[in-house]
Amino acid sequence: MDRRVVDEQGCVWYRLGSLPGVASITYGVDRAGSNLQGGVPLLQAGHIRDGRIRVHQPASISQEEHVACNRSWLHVGDVVIVLVGRVGDAAVVTPGEHEWNAARSVGVVTCTEQGRRDGIGSWVSFWLRSPVARAWCLEHSAGTARASLSVTALRDLPVPMPPMADRTQIQSLLRVIDEKKAVNERIAECAVKLADAYFADIPATDLSRDRTPLADVAKVSTGLGRPTQDDQSPAVGWVTSAEVLQSVLPHLDQVARVIAASSEHIVQPGSLLVASTPDGVQTVETLVPVIPSRGMLAVSPFHESDRMWLLHDLRARASELVLTAQGRQARELSRGIFEQQTVRWPDQAVRESFGRIAGPLHERAKLVTAENRTLGSLARAAWRGMTPPSDWPPGDS
Repeated sequence: MDRRVVDEQGCVWYRLGSLPGVASITYGVDRAGSNLQGGVPLLQAGHIRDGRIRVHQPASISQEEHVACNRSWLHVGDVVIVLVGRVGDAAVVTPGEHEWNAARSVGVVTCTEQGRRDGIGSWVSFWLRSPVARAWCLEHSAGTARASLSVTALRDLPVPMPPMADRTQIQSLLRVIDEKKAVNERIAECAVKLADAYFADIPATDLSRDRTPLADVAKVSTGLGRPTQDDQSPAVGWVTSAEVLQSVLPHLDQVARVIAASSEHIVQPGSLLVASTPDGVQTVETLVPVIPSRGMLAVSPFHESDRMWLLHDLRARASELVLTAQGRQARELSRGIFEQQTVRWPDQAVRESFGRIAGPLHERAKLVTAENRTLGSLARAAWRGMTPPSDWPPGDS
């Protein structure tokens, strides 16, 4: 079967598995990392987000396992792709991940030496972030609760190779957008860290003197396992624990799924969403109306002026509050137990003074995050009109 097709604009389309410069496409080791001392770092799906690799404390595998699974060794310039959940999210391997291995949930596109020199990995990574490629990945994924993209299907992904001048122009635009987004992300992270630092610098006497049960200062509500569909209600976001736990900043401004459900379950903007893992509790402020999923809690302050204080108090006590979680993996938060936890509650003047300083810092973080959403729309527009030709042959998957 012919593995390339030329469209009316002169763009050549290849299957990813047949793209010049691509040596192989596979998946990582079939096990979870266990943080072995002196082991080989393991890249996991959660480390790949928005076209970048972000790793704080990677899991690791033994040297023996690494050698046994040499098909998924990572090299600078190769592409790593999320195969489970956020299917299609991709990034290029940097020097920081060179000679790592990858987890089973990660697809690895290994490039030839010529492909690395030609930047094929960068082009494939950019293409996978396009609306057409993301839709294709979802369409060819299995599973309903959690999408799963097979390597066999991934090999059939149609990839455009327009004339070099067009390709260079698109990549130059997307690189500038990525650079600006990275600056904005740094601004947002620094703004939140400044607010955290100011909270940590409040005199211990102000923090320890007065405490009060959380139920006395905020309404605590539970998430839902299966929301009741209500076609008469407006559609709102359905937020999962994973979305809260994977949030880099303590702000949630979009979710992957939208549902129509009874308005009594909707949590309004400004409320705090709390999710748990064995490593700690994560708290974020929702900027949009949402319905939390099972296992999560929503904390809605009775007074708007207390929102910043509550957000930072809960964030500062993440490792302490995880003791209130239930279940083998500490992922179920009990409202009854959680709302009886005491929060540090100095007098109103202290809380409001903190809010006047922390509030603008958070607003700055939200502003540049919103700008990044706009930049993302601009990046998607760069691919306008670039779709597989109508006579594109069916794949083998």
